[in-house]
Amino acid sequence: MSMLFALGLGTGIFCGIWGLISSIPSLGLVTWIGFAGCTAYFASGKHGLEGVKTSIFSTMSGMISAMLAMFISGFVPGSFVLSAFMTGLISATMCWQAKAKVLWFIPGAFMGCFSTFAAASMGLEVLGADLWRVVVSFLCGAILALCCDKSGEWFFEKFGKKEELETAE
Repeated sequence: MSMLFALGLGTGIFCGIWGLISSIPSLGLVTWIGFAGCTAYFASGKHGLEGVKTSIFSTMSGMISAMLAMFISGFVPGSFVLSAFMTGLISATMCWQAKAKVLWFIPGAFMGCFSTFAAASMGLEVLGADLWRVVVSFLCGAILALCCDKSGEWFFEKFGKKEELETAE
């Protein structure tokens, strides 16, 4: 078993579990937002708790950016000029914030931002009662990624071929 196959196996198992858990209506989770948090973890290239931290900080900062843009744009509803201005300003600040060490992962901020806009587009009150659904789904996604990553390592340790790892390096 290669490392890639082991990772795929662990990822398939845990993503299936996430899909099942997140589809329970009473939990209020949003499946695809969890996958966005999971994607931020893997896209960052960081593993373990560092990857979880990166995923959480970057997606949450993007979520806050989107909420700020929606809040300010709400002062002049239907203003395309204000919306365009806010889009540019928020996009720039998500890049500039990378100067702060914990916010270095710019793509994760954009994932958090567009996911929050998408949640609002699907009818969630992200500036109100449904914010917890977005936050918890992102947090679950970061933990999902850790489960996928660590289970892949476990499968490789138990069933992998060491020489495949050595030739890949």
